[in-house]
Amino acid sequence: MNRNQGKKETAYGYKSKSGIRRKKRQKRQLLAAFFTFCMIVIISFAVCGFSSNAKTETEDEVCKYYKSVMIEKGDTLWSIASQNMNSGDNDISSYIEEVMRMNGLQDDRITEGMYLVIPYFF
Repeated sequence: MNRNQGKKETAYGYKSKSGIRRKKRQKRQLLAAFFTFCMIVIISFAVCGFSSNAKTETEDEVCKYYKSVMIEKGDTLWSIASQNMNSGDNDISSYIEEVMRMNGLQDDRITEGMYLVIPYFF
């Protein structure tokens, strides 16, 4: 019987079948480890991406709405602004400017029976 029977000839000599199987198994294990590592990285990014969108503090969201009001006798832009502004809004003049711009007013004169669209926050 030939001493090299069951062995594969390579450039560096003979390799046994068990050595070839061992190399293939090591290659599969390395690929499996690499695939597992990649999956862990992908899942970690996905979890971090979802958790970063979560709010840590509960903040009350304030939404801006619009309504139409009819001007009554004695109403001024200042009185309407003070009735419809939130307490957190400090600048009444910018609120009045916004009302004037929305309604196409050139000055702050309004008359009884007019309708104005005004913003309010809820």
